Amino acid sequence: MKKIPRTELQVMKYIWAQEEPRVASVDITKFMNEEYNWSKGTTSKTLMRLVEKEFLKSEKEGRHIFYYQLINSEEYLKFETQDFFSFMHDNSLSSMISALDDSKDISEEDIKALEEWIESR
Repeated sequence: MKKIPRTELQVMKYIWAQEEPRVASVDITKFMNEEYNWSKGTTSKTLMRLVEKEFLKSEKEGRHIFYYQLINSEEYLKFETQDFFSFMHDNSLSSMISALDDSKDISEEDIKALEEWIESR
């Protein structure tokens, strides 16, 4: 698996959020236009790249194209997290926690959850 650019990830996040196993290209195009002001061409090119990278499979049914996810969100999240942890923190948990310590976005609940996770290990 390879890391995908943010634009492709935006499309995948929309597809992952759908409850159906297949998503129509018209629905993806409509969402990307409404949320990000993307043109139909931009969305189509992004979908083609995701098919080439084997994140999606496409099927034509009549005049409609449907997309099926080949990589689920959990698989990709795990891959991205491991890549980030390895590259940015040299697989050092203390490095990552130190970086988070300076952040004001960490709540007491987050700290408690981390403590519980550490204790359960």
